[in-house]
Amino acid sequence: MKKKLIAGLVVLVGIVLYLNPFSSNGDGSIEVSTMKMGRKDLSSKVVADGELQPEIEIKLSANNTTYITDISVKEGDFVKKGDFLMALDDRQQRAATEASRASVKATSVQLDQRKAQKSRQEELYKQGLISDQEMETTNSSYASALSSYNQAKARLIQDEDALQKLKLVAPQDGTITYLTGEVGDLAQGGMFNPQVLIKLSDLSKMEVLVNVNENDITDVSLNDYALVEVDAYQDRKFKGVVKEVAYAASTSSGGSQQQVTNFQVKVQMLEVADGMRPGMSAAVDIITENREQVLTIPIQSLTSPRQAPDGESKKKSSGFSVSVESGDRKGQWGNRSQKSGNKGKNVVFVVKGNTVEQRFVETGIVGDVDYEVISGLEEGEEIVTGGFVAISRDLYDGAKVTVKEKSNNNPRSSRKRG
Repeated sequence: MKKKLIAGLVVLVGIVLYLNPFSSNGDGSIEVSTMKMGRKDLSSKVVADGELQPEIEIKLSANNTTYITDISVKEGDFVKKGDFLMALDDRQQRAATEASRASVKATSVQLDQRKAQKSRQEELYKQGLISDQEMETTNSSYASALSSYNQAKARLIQDEDALQKLKLVAPQDGTITYLTGEVGDLAQGGMFNPQVLIKLSDLSKMEVLVNVNENDITDVSLNDYALVEVDAYQDRKFKGVVKEVAYAASTSSGGSQQQVTNFQVKVQMLEVADGMRPGMSAAVDIITENREQVLTIPIQSLTSPRQAPDGESKKKSSGFSVSVESGDRKGQWGNRSQKSGNKGKNVVFVVKGNTVEQRFVETGIVGDVDYEVISGLEEGEEIVTGGFVAISRDLYDGAKVTVKEKSNNNPRSSRKRG
């Protein structure tokens, strides 16, 4: 019975505090927290997560399916342009190349014969010793020999190129960031989806590939300044700039049936630390707007306009002041009814002595914790910043208040959630 009584009292106190949590004063005023309007630098940001990747990454693979015969590098090695990396079995391709080379020699000899024959026939034709038909046959034979020779040369070039590509060398300076297979393993090649054997990356130039939500992508522009936080380098922020913004969207399930639409954005890192590797997780703050020394208000101070209740009666019980409004309080304040002609506008409550004035304001960019104030407030004015229930439900134009505490308008950066 005692436990039930205590539980009942706790519930009763909770209900009373919920109905009028800031009206604990004997005069029925609402306790609020306030601050004076001040100026600060404000930034609006789009926040997105992604991973590091090199700006330049070359993938090396085999043209044909064959075996690995030699590997001279390992992951993490730095190589110079032209350094030997890996060899693939070239016996079949070498034989094909030799056959092509022999074909070139044979067709070359045949071409020389047809050329000499053509020269002789031309002299006879000039003397009228052979007919037009014989001359045409000679020219046709020469053209056919020339065509065979050119085809043999082209085939030799292809075979020599294929043979050369069985020996993988570094096309540029860089670091081996991926290596697969061992000597004797079969490397899958071909024109479509060949197996990547080696990735060669320039780790001195890195970028971050992030996904930006469709609601924020219109705020992101090329050359926007960015700050990059890499998980492996805590307490450090690296400068960056937006390099590419995708125009085609990518969708994902996002762990639910509802699809999430994102756009890929590449952020070039202007600072690269030693030891950065592809695939490291990073968070990027893309600075979309900057404002210097502007009036700001905390986000929680902004609310929708509402009318004062039609009438109030106060009941006091056990030291608590309970506010009971006539009419349907939920229907009136829960919907935050607005005055005619002011729909779509927002308000803050400005402290005027021991009451508050509902003030319509126009806001600009939004950040982490602040809105930019474009019009409606002046520097030095005192506004209500808390608590949440008071601002969102209890306060109205002309309401009586008691200032509980004042907060400072310290400079803070702001961000738009991505």
